[in-house]
Amino acid sequence: MRFLIKQMCLLSSTLRVRPIMARNYAKDAQKKNEEKKEEEVRKNIVVEKFDAIVTLNIDRQKTRNSLDIPTLNELALALDTFEKDNTAKVLVINGEGGSFCSGFDVDELVEKGYNPLKDASARLLRRPLCDKPTIAAVSGYAVAEGFELALACDLRIIEDTAVLGCLGRRFGLPQGMFGGRRLTSLIGLSRALELLMTGRLISGAEAHQYGLGSKLTTTGTALGESIKLAKSLVKFPQNALIMDKLAAVNSQLNPNSEESMRDEAVMTSLLGNAIEDIKEGAKKFQGGIGKHGKFYKLSEVPLKDWELEETVEEVQVSKQTKPDVDKKS
Repeated sequence: MRFLIKQMCLLSSTLRVRPIMARNYAKDAQKKNEEKKEEEVRKNIVVEKFDAIVTLNIDRQKTRNSLDIPTLNELALALDTFEKDNTAKVLVINGEGGSFCSGFDVDELVEKGYNPLKDASARLLRRPLCDKPTIAAVSGYAVAEGFELALACDLRIIEDTAVLGCLGRRFGLPQGMFGGRRLTSLIGLSRALELLMTGRLISGAEAHQYGLGSKLTTTGTALGESIKLAKSLVKFPQNALIMDKLAAVNSQLNPNSEESMRDEAVMTSLLGNAIEDIKEGAKKFQGGIGKHGKFYKLSEVPLKDWELEETVEEVQVSKQTKPDVDKKS
């Protein structure tokens, strides 16, 4: 009898434990699924931060970094995160594997149609793309919407072997991210119309000649040169830099009064901080930093005493006589 009671107690306790174990197992499985989904979402965009510089790397190398809906959603999230990060000052957009971006994913375009992709790219319609400075490191193919993404950035470092153009012309795809307006603003109406209407591809060298690139560089160096450019920007007081940038972009791209008012509000909000930066900059100048038009070492220690001297050194030049040459006998 005691043996039967003992067995019944063990069975009862087992039945109580199993549901708990089942629930824990279900939670673990759900957590693993969520982590797996997060990894799947994050795999197309790699974001890295180096002090105040952020690099956004498109990583869909098998399709030359084409943009499908998950990638566009992740791109929008990365741009918003950069904007909200007070420690991040300059964004560099790069394509992994030797190509910048080949535009919308054609397979998804066929499967889901143009409008879903267009809707997913709505974040890229902002003018400017970000209030903070943005740089495109253009290598390989920057075509169709990839060309528009490069145009949306403030500055472009272009490799001489890069290929740029409106390849969507072949399939009747319009410039969906203000590419026509941005291109016209950058290189003028005549050249812009020729590229827009014909879809002709141009090399990086020709793009630089047209005025699309801040710098022309050799194959494989666009990202490095872009980071060097970013480093030259982060040393400046950012409020005045952003104000001037927004004023320039607004004059070219935002004739709409509502958008103009937004940009004016942003610039006004930055003015107070800019005044403080001006005060600090004036003190640095008094200490010798940035004098004589120098753009380097703006955030380092003041110059040495001998560099601050404004006196002109007297240099004595003595006239040397030619040495005697032995006459030949």
